[in-house]
Amino acid sequence: MNGTTNGHSAEVPVTKIFASFVADASPKQLTPELRTKVKEVLIDYIGVVVGGMKYAESSAPIYNAISALQGKGNRGNSTVLGKGEPHMLPQYAGLLNSAFGHSWDFDDTYAEGVLHAGITAISAAMTQAELLGEGVSSDDFMLAISVGYEVTCRLSREIGTYAYDRGFHNTGTAGIFGAVAAIAVLRNMSAEVVEMAFGIAGSKAAGSLQFLENGSWNKSLNPGFAVHDAIVCVELAEAGVIGATKIFEGKMGFLKGYSSKPNKDLEAMVSGLGSEWVWMSSSLKPYPACRWTHGLIEMAGDIHSSRAVRAEDVEAIVLTMSPHAVTIVGERTENKLRPSNNIDAQFSAYFQAANALVHGSATGIQAYQKLDDPATLALCSRTTVEADSSLQGFATRLHVKWTGVKVDENKLEYPLGETQRPFTRDKVDEKFLGLAGAVYGEKQARAIIQVIDGIEGHNVSDLIQLIR
Repeated sequence: MNGTTNGHSAEVPVTKIFASFVADASPKQLTPELRTKVKEVLIDYIGVVVGGMKYAESSAPIYNAISALQGKGNRGNSTVLGKGEPHMLPQYAGLLNSAFGHSWDFDDTYAEGVLHAGITAISAAMTQAELLGEGVSSDDFMLAISVGYEVTCRLSREIGTYAYDRGFHNTGTAGIFGAVAAIAVLRNMSAEVVEMAFGIAGSKAAGSLQFLENGSWNKSLNPGFAVHDAIVCVELAEAGVIGATKIFEGKMGFLKGYSSKPNKDLEAMVSGLGSEWVWMSSSLKPYPACRWTHGLIEMAGDIHSSRAVRAEDVEAIVLTMSPHAVTIVGERTENKLRPSNNIDAQFSAYFQAANALVHGSATGIQAYQKLDDPATLALCSRTTVEADSSLQGFATRLHVKWTGVKVDENKLEYPLGETQRPFTRDKVDEKFLGLAGAVYGEKQARAIIQVIDGIEGHNVSDLIQLIR
């Protein structure tokens, strides 16, 4: 029988097992496949962070507020990507990098956990590696990223959409624990101290989905707060502060508080931990939008490629997706039919399908410069969204009824980027150069790719120097 948090089955000590996994992690666990994956997500991460820093409307106000908190004349020694020489305190650098990287919803996703794991794991690992300086090996850095991802993904896989039912944003709530894990690997923390850091982080795990109401910038801040608080929690634990035990499986713990799932499968959470890396199925994103809209963007973009689409040519559009997807991107609300900001649009199936029909799927972040496009808004008004419980994950259907009798019916089970349809390396580099080239220049952007590809022959400091 599986270990559960309810019933009479034996309790699985998930927290202690996770803490031991973090403390015992070794570069020997870095398989060639893991190394390749870490390099891809690292390239992608840098691109989406500096792209968010440069282009997102939210970035300047957030940066200014954090600078004010740090205080005039107080100079830290941690880097904010694309902002020049290190000048922020580590907790603030981690917050800013994570918030910038999540601002376009362009960062990688983990389908089973319905979250973005890399934005917290990599931000935490990078900030900690910079603090430790040249003594950090590239292998330890890659290991920290992998372990951070794994902790986040295994936690989020167990709470899944049940946490969404309670209004929690898994990227923030599960992400803090992955950030703690990434930092702990680099600091060679013992299992006992890791457990205390997890326990303290249980009081800081946060992230609300209420940002969907008005497209608020809470969306970007949720993972930023997670990294900031993870840094604080690790410092407290290493100073001897006692954290809660059994923070994951306890009767008042994370699984109980953040998920309505009646029976948590504790054995599945720890099965194969250390040898089976579930985070390897995380996916890179070709479009800066909620992952639940990607199938629609892809299918609508294919139609656009085959014919010029005018609003008057379309009589009606029907979008079909899972019930969970409808609650996030498909509710017929004013801010989804007529999004007033990029986050509204990122979470609008109406806008994403209509924009891709009219303008194509390759518009990138430039799509959000056309929120008031008359043709797109006209198609939004003619669109309805339906729920179908037979559709799992990110599967979607697109039905376009053209003026007259012609109808296009399309279904996509797996959007581009999932393991079933991988985002190939050339696409990874193309996306990165499109975002990072505008910040660093193409020559330096290509140099960043080269350093990451050959990171085993470099010091982590070499990379951080390039991405300042």
